[in-house]
Amino acid sequence: MTIPLAEAQTYVLDRISRLDTVTLCVDDCLGLCTSAPLQAEESIPPFDNTAVDGFALRTSDLAGITRHGSIRLGVEGSIAAGDPPLDLAEPGTVLRIMTGAVIPGGADAVVKVEDVLVEAESIVVSRPIAPGENIRQAGSDIIRGSQLFPTRTVLTPAHLGVLASVGYSRVPVFRRARYGVISTGSELVDDARQLRPGEIRDSNRHSLKAVLADADVQVVDLGIVADEEGALTEAFLAAAGELDAIVSSGGVSVGDFDYTKRVLDHLSGGEMRWMQLAVRPAKPFAFGMVAGVPFFGLPGNPVSALVSFELLVRPAIRKMQGWREIFTPELSAVALDSYPRRRDGNIHFIRSQLQVRESGDLVVQPLAKQRPHMLHEMSRSNALIISPDGDGFGKGDRVKVLQTGPFVSTKPRQG
Repeated sequence: MTIPLAEAQTYVLDRISRLDTVTLCVDDCLGLCTSAPLQAEESIPPFDNTAVDGFALRTSDLAGITRHGSIRLGVEGSIAAGDPPLDLAEPGTVLRIMTGAVIPGGADAVVKVEDVLVEAESIVVSRPIAPGENIRQAGSDIIRGSQLFPTRTVLTPAHLGVLASVGYSRVPVFRRARYGVISTGSELVDDARQLRPGEIRDSNRHSLKAVLADADVQVVDLGIVADEEGALTEAFLAAAGELDAIVSSGGVSVGDFDYTKRVLDHLSGGEMRWMQLAVRPAKPFAFGMVAGVPFFGLPGNPVSALVSFELLVRPAIRKMQGWREIFTPELSAVALDSYPRRRDGNIHFIRSQLQVRESGDLVVQPLAKQRPHMLHEMSRSNALIISPDGDGFGKGDRVKVLQTGPFVSTKPRQG
């Protein structure tokens, strides 16, 4: 009997707890969530400075400019970024100034170097300049004492730059989870030698390590463990003693019976839940606690394993690491081709290419091959179209999409 995807997600997430908090170097916080609100200890910019290379002046010195007139002003010196502040000494004079330098005392505007005629010891200004022109005011970006980011902000490169700019060297965050990836089965090999009859190469472990890294967790490769009760018990318990969660693939279908299933039932105290989800692909799924540590059992088919990860493991990671929004937002796009299907009680997640057109509109192209073992076709996909149980959709219909990779742009390249 199948169960709705939402029921499985609720079952998993109810058993996931947020991790403890730590204080880390700002450079180690990418992808993590703040565990406390962060206040600005400094203003940005910390002083009035120039946004351009040019000349700092008093706008009152330009009062005599008419529509077709000009005024000559003497250049009394220069100031570069990092130089101590200077003052304009005399009326009718300017200071040459470089981008980022402190605005001199007495100056109230900067004229761009390209907007004046530069002579040996003077400049000629031929238009009025407004007070404040080309000046970045102190605190115009950030005011000291203001809140920079609330609790549970996911830190991007831009966030880290802001924190560094106001003097944060260490940041309070929910710590990064440690996830182990393990493959089980005596038929699996992980080297380049020629395969013997009955052997297959382990691909799922490599794909799962990559998507875990993309989810901003610390990934631990637990390797391949032979299908032997003692070896599996030892490997699972050792991993549970060191990690925050374990991810495996294969051996989770209702009809499967191997040592992996027997061991997990034992180690979970009989609480490992073997599910059949009302989705395609990724129908079989298992979840339980091994020595108090979440264990995700994903399907063995390569595509199904990756789709299961997006639907069930990635949300769990986000909850564990303190995210507010743990589910990937659904996007709306126009289908470039039809996807006819029959009613079968399942939600179909259709591998596809999501594109952004020059107009900014989103369009999505279903891929031709949708069978769950076709990993090569999955490598061309950056999105999953969500097709509810029904008759599918037609070309030109608007559909819901989960983005799983970078956008494909239809804009022509410049250069």
